[in-house]
Amino acid sequence: MDRIGNSDTSPEFEENMRLVELYIVDLTEFQQMSKSSLRSYIPDIKSAARTFAELGVTFPDIRKNHLKQFVSIINERTERPNGLSHSRMKYIFTVLNSMIEFLIYEDLGEINAVPGFRKRYLKSYKANSSQSTPKQVPPTEKLSEMIYDIFDPKTRALHLLLAKTGIRREESLNLDLNSVNLVEKYILTNPATKRSNRKIPFDSECADAIERYLRSSSSYPRLDGETALFVNQNGKRCNKNTISRMINKPAEKHGLHDSTADRLEQHLKFGPHNYRHWFTTALRKNGCPERIIRILRGDAEGSVVDRYDHVTWEDIVEAYNACMPSIIST
Repeated sequence: MDRIGNSDTSPEFEENMRLVELYIVDLTEFQQMSKSSLRSYIPDIKSAARTFAELGVTFPDIRKNHLKQFVSIINERTERPNGLSHSRMKYIFTVLNSMIEFLIYEDLGEINAVPGFRKRYLKSYKANSSQSTPKQVPPTEKLSEMIYDIFDPKTRALHLLLAKTGIRREESLNLDLNSVNLVEKYILTNPATKRSNRKIPFDSECADAIERYLRSSSSYPRLDGETALFVNQNGKRCNKNTISRMINKPAEKHGLHDSTADRLEQHLKFGPHNYRHWFTTALRKNGCPERIIRILRGDAEGSVVDRYDHVTWEDIVEAYNACMPSIIST
């Protein structure tokens, strides 16, 4: 396979990066893509720009033979012995397809070979790649043991907040002090493309944990003007890695998380998103109406009727309180 020795100085690389910069402007200013999605899209498309430059091709000139070479190269470069997982490969091609669609829309390209290639080849790639196991949903009793054993008020508050609201990790780290209403027991998340509602109830158990954390604020110094609900040891807003560590460490202590497990072995891992699975499962097991669950999760409405049949906040809170189990007192 012929490759350019130093793709970063090649004309193809310079042109690809010029097009990438135009694409990023489109994502940020016109599509208003969320910050979390941008953090994934931008590195992937820049990496693709470099790889295709190594093949001596710019984005508008990509054809199916280049895509075959592209798959071979990125599989060679992964540390995983069986190559990239199907879900990872699918995501990379989603980003690449979006990029080329943008170029065609802007009259900077004419042909998009990605959809046909994806339909023909990624299906067989899925059959040959290793599939991840389902995420684990520990019994409430097991979560009770773990959270009861957490003595740090901030860490306990985070665990209970994720469990009792089902919010995503990104949503938790973006919460501010004024996002929490301890009197009426709800949080107000920041606007996000993945969430259809922003107001989410929590119960007294969660309220007590958050209140205890806030009363212990002297133990968690914060920089002047820092508004984040959860701050790190430097007094700044927690990032996603800090949030994950706060969940992983107690989970590992109680046998729920294996930090050495492959990322496909989801049944051996426990992170922030596992609480979203537990949240949904617990509500459903206790008879919460599916539509209320969708609203609490922030999912899109399931039908046209749903959009015209309005559910009140009182209805949501009543169903939530009736179906959300206690954890620490279990």
